[in-house]
This record gives sequence, C-alpha cells and structure tokens, in this order.
Amino acid sequence: MNGNRTVVTTASSLAFAAALLASPSAFAEGERRLTLPDAIALALAQHPDLALARETTESGKAKADSWRGHYYPSLHVDATGNIYREPYTLPFGSQVFTLYNQTVSFTHVTLSEPITGLGYLKVVVDAAEHEVAAANAELDRAKLDVAFRAAEAYVRVLEARAQADVAHRTVADIEAELGRAQQLRSAEAYTDIDVLRFKSAKASAQQTSLRADTGAASALATLVIQLGLHDGDAIDVVDDLPQTAPPPADSLDQAQAKALAARPELRSAKEKVAAADQARKAAWAGYVPDIRAVAQWEHNTGVQPFQPKDAEFIGLHVSWNVWDWGAVHQQIVDAQHATARAQIAEHALADSIKLDVRKRWLDAKAAYDGLALAQTQQQSAEEAYRLQRVRFDNEAATTTDVLDADTDVAKARTASALARYEYYLALIGLARAVGDLPGH
Repeated sequence: MNGNRTVVTTASSLAFAAALLASPSAFAEGERRLTLPDAIALALAQHPDLALARETTESGKAKADSWRGHYYPSLHVDATGNIYREPYTLPFGSQVFTLYNQTVSFTHVTLSEPITGLGYLKVVVDAAEHEVAAANAELDRAKLDVAFRAAEAYVRVLEARAQADVAHRTVADIEAELGRAQQLRSAEAYTDIDVLRFKSAKASAQQTSLRADTGAASALATLVIQLGLHDGDAIDVVDDLPQTAPPPADSLDQAQAKALAARPELRSAKEKVAAADQARKAAWAGYVPDIRAVAQWEHNTGVQPFQPKDAEFIGLHVSWNVWDWGAVHQQIVDAQHATARAQIAEHALADSIKLDVRKRWLDAKAAYDGLALAQTQQQSAEEAYRLQRVRFDNEAATTTDVLDADTDVAKARTASALARYEYYLALIGLARAVGDLPGH
C-alpha cells in the first residue's frame, strides 16, 4: 500500500482506461471485470473532479502569462472620426479661417513601456507562479482523493458481497435444518413448535439476505459514480486482494515522515504562503509613482493648418497617487494579514497531517491484529456449529441449541470476512494519509 508516492497514473493503466472507454460494449454483462488497479486507473482517467482541478491549473497558468505579458511595451491605437453639420469658421479682419472642416478625424498610436512598474510586475508574476504551483499541488491532492474514493468504494463492494454470501449461506443452513426438523416431526421426535421456529428463523435469514443483496447492489452503484462513469453503467469487480493480508510496511514514525515529504496539501500551503508574501510586496507599489516611457504618432485630418497633419513625440508619463486617506496603507495591512493567515494555516496543517497519519496507522495496526482473532472466532464457531449439527441429526440437540449455533456461526463468518476487508480499507486510508496511491 505504499512505496512510490507519485500521483501520476502509469502508462499501462491509462492505456487500459483508454481501451475500456473506447469500446462501447466494454461494460457488457459479464464481459469486463475490473481489478483494483483497473478501477483506480479508470477513475484517474476520467473523474470530473480531476477535470475541474486541471481547469483551475490551466486558468492559473493563463493568469500568470497575462501578467508576464505586461513586461513588454504595449501598443494602443485610439481613433476618432466626426462629421459636423457644417465647418467651423472664424472671420478675422478681411480673412475667414476654418478651424475645422465638416469631416474631422484624429488617430493616436501610442507605444508605452513601464519603468517603475517593472518591479511591481515582477512580484505580481512571482505571486501568480506560486499560485500555479499551489494549483498543481491541489491537482495532485485531487488525484489522491479520487484514487482513495475509488479504492474505498471498490473494497466496499467486496465487503457487501461477502456479507451477502454469508447471509445466503445462513439461509441454506437453516433450510437444511428445517428439512431435518420436519423429518423429526414426522417421527414425532420434534413438535410443531420446533418446526415453526425453524420456519421463522428461515424467513428472518431470507430478509437479512435480501437486505444484504440490496446493500451489495447499492455499493456497486456507488463505485460506478466514484469511477467517473454514469449511473447505471454495467461493471463488475473481482477480489484481487491478497488472501493473506500483509502487515503495514512502515512504522508510525516512517509513515509520518513520508506524509510530511509527500502530501500535496503541504506543498500547496507553502506555495500559498509564498504567493501571499509576494502580494504583500506588490501592495507597497501603491506608494511609488508609475513612470512609463511613451512614444506616440498622431494623424489628424480636417483641422489644418491649426494642428499638424502628422506629429510624433517621445516622452515620460508620470502618475502618482499622492494622497488617498490611507487606502494604500490599509491594502498593505490587509496583505500582511493574508500572509500571516497563510503561515498559520501551513504550520497547523503539518500537525493535522501527522495526527491523520497517526490515527490511520493505529486503525491499520488494530485491524491487522484483529485478523487472527476473527479467524480464531470463526474456526471455533464453525466447530461448535458442526457439533450441534451432529447432535441435531442424532436427536440430541434442541431447537434453541441449533438456532443459537446458527446465529453464532453467521456472526463469526461475517466478522471474519469484514475483518479482512476492513483491514484493506484501513490500508487504503493510511496510503491516502501518507500521500500514496492505493496499491503502490
């Protein structure tokens, strides 16, 4: 359940997922059965949560590229055309001057390059790049979550089917006992009450089996959605988990160290701290005048000779917010608080992750230690049930003795089956806490 902590799907798994999706009959009844690695690969290939996370990452990249584009000179064209009711003339002495014609146009082409703003742009771009890195970490977190939910749902299907199998086996056992009780009743060794008790126990066991079948169908439907498929898509699963469950591979200290090195949430938190710190630095730019180098070409028609037809110039444009009643200062204070919040969240997250690993590791250890106990319980219950059946066949056991043995062995069989799957569920949870894909 641990080892390689990468959250990227293997090429073979993706190839399987692609083939699985390409075939319209891939999920035909009985044609395709998924193993646990198949299920995880399929979920990683098409779950909508991952598509959303990828869109967030691409959006962040576009934002960073947008800010980066402001490093370079910008070209702006501004054109105006007017048609007046009549030209504007002004008599002066014996002459009449036309200030502008009936048709007038103004065209300004401006090339602008920031100077003092380059420092501001650098920290803004750095902040955006840290946000992109945080989004990539969140994508890795989403992969872990999708794989975890798919693996958990997969094992839940196996667990529900195991419970259903035990329920059906119990029905078969009681049905056999009912047949024997009816034989004994015919021989007047048993009474009608004994037969009726077996019939009642059979009906109760059948109700339990119906509920177990419903639970198994519901678990399979849940798995379909967790794989990113559509409700009602036909799939089946196989129990490819080792029959002899391996112990947890890492000690608690090793698991916690792996988690602190691998959990994408920590990487995301660190990048968010860096982004917030860059945003804090950018807020100080409000105190600095914005100086830009400007080159402009003007083309005017209809206003000659009072304005030139063509003119060019280069110069500097200065804009300075000298007084704003502390607005810039408050923006800086807000950015400082945002940085502090990000730092607090990062520090708290490390302890939260260590606690998560500790709890998952303890759960896995307890589940592993309980495997042998569950097997011992089942073996004892099976032997007690066998002996009661022998006594029952020889008319030496009462109805109560047999039904009690039925109840005990059904509980033991269920507990043994569940102990195995609950242990694998605990390993899946531990893998998520450490930052591994299940099964790696």
